[in-house]
Amino acid sequence: MSDLRDIDNTQLKKNLDVMINTLEYDSMRSPGKAKLNAQTLVHLHQLKEIYNNNKNSKPIPKKEVKANG
Repeated sequence: MSDLRDIDNTQLKKNLDVMINTLEYDSMRSPGKAKLNAQTLVHLHQLKEIYNNNKNSKPIPKKEVKANG
């Protein structure tokens, strides 16, 4: 059996923001770095948009606990 972990979307979004901010800051300091980081920044912004728009199509059903008797 595979042992899959849940994805913490909140932490994932924070990590994407940190990576984007770091690359943008790095790109501001050097034109050569801006050219190197451009494609990566585009991909990170696309990934961030996907995770911001990602909603479960099927909500997880809540189990009701019924008392016996």
